This record gives sequence, structure tokens and C-alpha cells, in this order.
Amino acid sequence: VCEALSKSIPKLLAAEASNDPAIEELSGMSDLLPKISNWIIGGDGWSYDIGYGGVDHVLASGQDINVLVLDTEAYSNTGGQKSKSTPLGAVAKFATMGHDVEKKNLTEMAMSYGTVYVASVAMGANYQQTLKAFSEAEAYDGSSLVVAYAPCIEHKNIDGMGHTMLHQYTVANSGYFPLFRYNPALKHMGKNPF
Repeated sequence: VCEALSKSIPKLLAAEASNDPAIEELSGMSDLLPKISNWIIGGDGWSYDIGYGGVDHVLASGQDINVLVLDTEAYSNTGGQKSKSTPLGAVAKFATMGHDVEKKNLTEMAMSYGTVYVASVAMGANYQQTLKAFSEAEAYDGSSLVVAYAPCIEHKNIDGMGHTMLHQYTVANSGYFPLFRYNPALKHMGKNPF
């Protein structure tokens, strides 16, 4: 209801040709009606595996819904088992000899629609790029997907969890976890969408 009203009230006020000072005053304040922000937040087990069909449906819908995926590259909540987000060769529970298939490329799959805003971020690698990605995803009129690299205890980092920002910096700058923003609105303006 709120979203429908926040979109329709300014149009109704603008269409009301009246000399009524109350309507004029309300019309002047229509910018105070907020854009409703819809975010779905989940981990990679949900988005790459168990709930992928739902994520795909949301992204393909074109609705103004934002999806944030916290990518730990394993089923972290249940003990670090391999998932479709686990990279080739990674050692995880049920993959002690190394994961034998490539990691599902969720961002590439979303970009294939050509209408979904897609970003890959790692806050410890680049704060500004991360903030821009969230801001652009929120502003984009359509579906958006932000995949955030999220180190977890199952990564067994020898420096511990206190150094996750440094870990993010290292994996992004090595090229292991690429950072990018893909905005289809730029493509429609004849600009590079990346």
C-alpha cells in the first residue's frame, strides 16, 4: 500500500488543477514521500542453491527489488559444506579432495537478462566502490543484484576473523573475486554499462 501511494499521490496532486492553497502546499511537499526500498538479503547457500529459482524469478521480474547476497563460498551456517558457490578445487566438507566443478557465476547469469543492475563488491577491498554499488542498486528502477564477498570462520584464515577486511582486499586485488558494477541504464544511453 505504501509503495503504491508514494508513487500515485504526487501524480494525483500534479494533475489536480486547483487554486486551493492546501493542495498547492501538499504538491510542494510531494518530494517528502519516500521511495520504498525493498531488499532481500541472504547467503550464497540460499541464492546459488536452495532458493535460486526464487532469486532468478525476482531478478527476471523487472520489479524494483534489490537482492544482496553474502557470498562465503560454502554453507557456512551448517558447518562449511560445499555449495554451488564453492570454487573449483576448494576444500570443504563433502569435498575433501577439492570441489570438482566451477563456481556458479550468479552475476553473469543475472547480467544475461540485460535489465538487471549487477554489482560484485568486497568492502575491505574498495569502500567507495561498495558504497556506489549499493547507492546505484537502490536508485536503479528495476531489479538489482549485489554479491558481496563475505569471509567467514569456515575459510580457516590463519590471521583470524579480525582481519577479514585485509582478506577481502587480498582476494579482490589478486583478481580472485572481481569487483564491478553493471548498470543497464547506461547501456540505453549509449554508454559502457560497466
